[in-house]
Amino acid sequence: MPKISPTTIAAFLLPFCVASSVASAQETPAHEPPASSAAAPVQAPHHIVRRFPQDRDATVAIVGTRALSLGDLVDHIDAKHYPGFRKAMETRPEFQRMLQSDLIAPWVRQFADIEALRQTTKEKVDEEKLTAAQSAALKKMFQGWLDAYVNDARSKGRPDPSQRTVNVLLSDFQLRNGLAAEMQGWLDYLEPDDYSRGQLQKFFTEHARYFGGRVNIRHILVQNRDAGTGILLAEAGVARAAARLADIKGRLLKDGSNFDELARLYSDDTKTAQQGGELKGILRFDDRLPAPLCRAAWLLEDGQVSDVVETQYGWHLVKRVDFDQNLFILFTDDAIPTIRDVMHRARQEERLFAARHDTQRQLMY
Repeated sequence: MPKISPTTIAAFLLPFCVASSVASAQETPAHEPPASSAAAPVQAPHHIVRRFPQDRDATVAIVGTRALSLGDLVDHIDAKHYPGFRKAMETRPEFQRMLQSDLIAPWVRQFADIEALRQTTKEKVDEEKLTAAQSAALKKMFQGWLDAYVNDARSKGRPDPSQRTVNVLLSDFQLRNGLAAEMQGWLDYLEPDDYSRGQLQKFFTEHARYFGGRVNIRHILVQNRDAGTGILLAEAGVARAAARLADIKGRLLKDGSNFDELARLYSDDTKTAQQGGELKGILRFDDRLPAPLCRAAWLLEDGQVSDVVETQYGWHLVKRVDFDQNLFILFTDDAIPTIRDVMHRARQEERLFAARHDTQRQLMY
């Protein structure tokens, strides 16, 4: 299985060769919307549309007292992840289209989370150790992606990629996922996996249900974001979504007994609406679902309905149905790796959600 060149990965958060970046964009083009028919009438987009550099000063997020602009985001990606990104945004249509693709909403969310973590970190930051943690996060993320890429190629009878191709793939991967790796590096730096056996046993005792437990819920989704890209709806669309949400909350009985009926009538999640919004078997840290939804499911009591929970899909109301303990485990040496992983994720989640809360982070794109 091809591995990442140490000299290549060591360049994380340092300028890559611009030529490599350009080659990456040419070999792996950005997501592009389907071409519209020439005869189709021109309609105003239903979600926010930003262009660069025209909308450089437009606010994409508010974190604490700082407003983050589109220009701040572009400059950050240019400096940290993809040298030449700012220029490419100004001159190359395929880069400009990224601002209307499924890349931009995660970028804004991750950029805002990085700022929230920086603002709420009370201890002095060791920038060298932070950069090392971010580099390690990128390496781990890319190696997992590369392994899947190679396995897929082999299953189709294609040869393994050359080192040059791997470098090109890494450059493109960092453009698309560099902010996610940077944020994960922040969490790894602030909450390292260095727990003692005693700490692990205490966590296991206090959170025994996390291990082998599953929660069943119902949810109602009201989309305030575009279903395809995740971009925030235009002002009128957000207002309509807010009115729908208020109407649903007004119709919901205090005991939540009509929750499934409301889900069938009003939920924008077409996969679950006809089942009354049912989602079964949710783990405490379940990669199939957004973290805020899992968190809410596990914090609620059976029969309790949440306040509004916001995810990358929109606004949710969540009703916890019940809890099942499908598996019982003991604190043994064999179980320690699993316990360590769950404790690490729990501590990092607490750090991130506290930073979002303390800075009153608002996403505006």
